[in-house]
Amino acid sequence: MSLEEEKAPPAPAAAKAPSQVKVVIVAAAALFVALVGAQVAVPLINGMIAGGSHAAAPADGEEGAEGVADEEAVAEQEEPEDEEPQGPAVYTALDPPFVVSFDEDGGARYLQLTLQAMARSEETIEAIKLHAPAIRNSVLYKLSGYELAALNTQAGKEQLRHDLLDAANEILAKNDVEHGIEELYFTSLVVQ
Repeated sequence: MSLEEEKAPPAPAAAKAPSQVKVVIVAAAALFVALVGAQVAVPLINGMIAGGSHAAAPADGEEGAEGVADEEAVAEQEEPEDEEPQGPAVYTALDPPFVVSFDEDGGARYLQLTLQAMARSEETIEAIKLHAPAIRNSVLYKLSGYELAALNTQAGKEQLRHDLLDAANEILAKNDVEHGIEELYFTSLVVQ
């Protein structure tokens, strides 16, 4: 090797990569900005989804342009916090059909009624099935107490549906079922 080669400065290195410390600092700053943005954006998005208004409230003693009526409208839109969200509707048939006889002046008449119960939880549906004998007994007693002429009107049928729903829910309440039947539907109603 020659003397010149030994004293020659080393060739310049390729461009240096940014230090790892700088990368960590930039990443931490980006994360901080993202978290702050999320803290601001989430309540605004939730308000838009819920239909609420996030306009600035007037200071104490001042009235907004909308006044007290606007505050009442906002209060009506808000749901109570203690209500649970409703699940999907679940149905069960109260089989077999209910058959009741009526003594009329022209002879015996019969009513055949098929019912479906609707609830929002599987636990309630299972309770309906478990207590079906007591529910059927209560429904049959209510049906036999009705005048057949009352069932010829829409109002009479609706009153019967409401009374049967109350009777079924009384049975479930007596047996410590937390949520009762939400709706009771006639799926068949035959009078002969």
